[in-house]
Amino acid sequence: MSEENIYTFENKDYRKTYWHTCSHVLAQAVKRLYPEVKLAIGPSIDNGFYYDFDAPFNFTQEHMDALEAEMRKICKEKIKLERFELPREEAVKLMEEKDEPYKVELINDLPEDAVISFYTQGDFTDLCAGPHLDHTGRIKHNGFKLTKSCGAYWRGDSKRKMLQRIYGIAFPSKDELDEYLKKQEEALKRDHN
Repeated sequence: MSEENIYTFENKDYRKTYWHTCSHVLAQAVKRLYPEVKLAIGPSIDNGFYYDFDAPFNFTQEHMDALEAEMRKICKEKIKLERFELPREEAVKLMEEKDEPYKVELINDLPEDAVISFYTQGDFTDLCAGPHLDHTGRIKHNGFKLTKSCGAYWRGDSKRKMLQRIYGIAFPSKDELDEYLKKQEEALKRDHN
């Protein structure tokens, strides 16, 4: 891959980093608007990103619209993402203080010798191995869309609590997002005919 394509979506690693950073922006937006919501996990996936939440309400389209608006604000704020590590005991204490039981469980399940890392962006801190973009302004504020919300069992286990998963997609430009959404819409129409 040529040097100039390192920071483009042609580079799969960059694309995954971009989408993973979007999941953190989504989680930060959720915590700003709905501080009572508990965080689970938020990875990048083959076609975008998602984040799982334990909320005392169901995410509606109105919630999704409000979250997108808050995410756009966070992107425009160009908040720096900073990584730090903590010993296990301090990591657990930090997540207990933030009342994030899912994060505490994840930390406790890490191997003894695991490096426990976090990323902070402004007033938001999340347990995460990374990597991330250097600041939220790298995400195009009109180049993402929250696509759906659905149920997802914690850790994929039907005996565990049902959480809510919010999916999203993001691109470096609004044109690319619009093109993607148009293709998705056309595919949906074809599937229903």
